[in-house]
Amino acid sequence: MWHCPLCKSPISLNSTPIRCENNHSFDKAKSGYVNLLPVQFKKSKLPGDDKDMVKARREFHQLNTYQPLKDRLIEVVGDLIVESCKEKGLAEDGSKQSISIYDAGCGEGSYLDAMVQGLALKGFSIEAAGSDISKIAVELAAKAYKHAQFVVASSFELPLENSTQDLVIQVFAPGSNDEYERVLNSEGLLLTVDPAPNHLFELKQQVYDTPRKHQIDNGPRSGFTRIHDECFSFPINFESEDHKIALIKMTPFYWKLPHGKIESIVASLEKVTADFHIQIWRKGATVGDE
Repeated sequence: MWHCPLCKSPISLNSTPIRCENNHSFDKAKSGYVNLLPVQFKKSKLPGDDKDMVKARREFHQLNTYQPLKDRLIEVVGDLIVESCKEKGLAEDGSKQSISIYDAGCGEGSYLDAMVQGLALKGFSIEAAGSDISKIAVELAAKAYKHAQFVVASSFELPLENSTQDLVIQVFAPGSNDEYERVLNSEGLLLTVDPAPNHLFELKQQVYDTPRKHQIDNGPRSGFTRIHDECFSFPINFESEDHKIALIKMTPFYWKLPHGKIESIVASLEKVTADFHIQIWRKGATVGDE
């Protein structure tokens, strides 16, 4: 399913050495990830999130604060896959089907892991992989989640062959619509998650004099039909100051505000709203949203 980022010829990440037919070679780290981001594709020495930001996200997810979001994604995607399997005359309950999942902009891997574990409990056989431009994030993902193959790569140049994925997920990450359309199978699904209007608004009120709510993007996607569209929200009630700090570290605020301001926010913040815009798209002609 993989291809060389330089010449687009097929490669196997299980071979030793990893080399394409044009003799471009790539190294596999001890943790299992492969660097498929050629140096000439980098815009900086260490692109993507740095060590502190990646570590903060891992610590936050270990508190399971966003577990309701993960559960909702699993529920919606699982139901759609079961429905699709039934329509195709596969297993009666849609289960025990092999599903290929790719996380574009996987970060430290928490969302991909949740999706894999959740769909496996529904009876699906999962082949999972993910990529991120941050080598630090990919290394952390590869160490923690051995059931998936992780690579360092840009979401705007996915190192995948055409039509190899059943589901691509993009959670709080930039990416290329053309690339998603290229790598998805016929009628494959694209899951996108972005901040909805009220996401962490209570925190923004502490930071800005005139905070602005996130804007919803309801525009079409070329080559896709939208089949699911919802805003999903829930309150986050903090259990401790460490819990508050873990959340704030997930945002740019922690890294930009003076520590005195952060301490003031931690002291006064009691709860925040988690608010997400969830959309699922099916690959195919855009003849109007369902």
